[in-house]
Amino acid sequence: MIYFAFIPIGSYEQHGPHLPPETDYLIAKKIVENVAPTFKGKIIEGIKIGISPEHKRFKNSKSISKKKFENQVNKLLKNFYEETRFFLINAHGGNNHALCSIQKLHEDKILVLNTFSIIKKDLMRIRTSRIGGICHAGEFETSIMMHLFPKRVKMNNLKRSDVKYIPYLDPNYKFEKPNRWKTKNLSKSGILGDPFHASKEKGEIWFKFLIEKIKSLIEVFINQYL
Repeated sequence: MIYFAFIPIGSYEQHGPHLPPETDYLIAKKIVENVAPTFKGKIIEGIKIGISPEHKRFKNSKSISKKKFENQVNKLLKNFYEETRFFLINAHGGNNHALCSIQKLHEDKILVLNTFSIIKKDLMRIRTSRIGGICHAGEFETSIMMHLFPKRVKMNNLKRSDVKYIPYLDPNYKFEKPNRWKTKNLSKSGILGDPFHASKEKGEIWFKFLIEKIKSLIEVFINQYL
């Protein structure tokens, strides 16, 4: 018998003055809660602190090394039956490389689903900010949080001067992106994007897109390997 396990993976890092530091994990967990029942899967607590060296100069951020992160993921995987298939829902870009390396070693047992990668085309369909407005704590994440956790969003804490457009960090940027950068060098508030373009309505639409696409990709994985 084949078992399915769903693991939310996020980070603990500043998300400007208006979003909680655990934003990425909260989003990943909510996705898991909406997807796992369809496949009668078990929900694992997951990983709440990720690879976030770019945010370390902010006091409300935590980061672990790539090695420690990989060890935590592998430990979770080893605690289950050989017949288990894992779906890792990741909402933090800094974790992508490490997770993809793990997936390559177990392609028939692990499927990594990175939220920004999945929704790139859908971002373009309804976004209103120009390129650079959806990076970190900007239009997309703020909209999703408005939809999922409206009481955790403190828009009154924002100032127009907090907005920072960094085109090369935007998921819809079409050219080569730098490998290394520090948030503190780019933005005093920690925001990389434009949260003033966010809305609860956009968040609801984007979240539905995410759920639908993730379910579809899981179906493809199941048909291919099981």
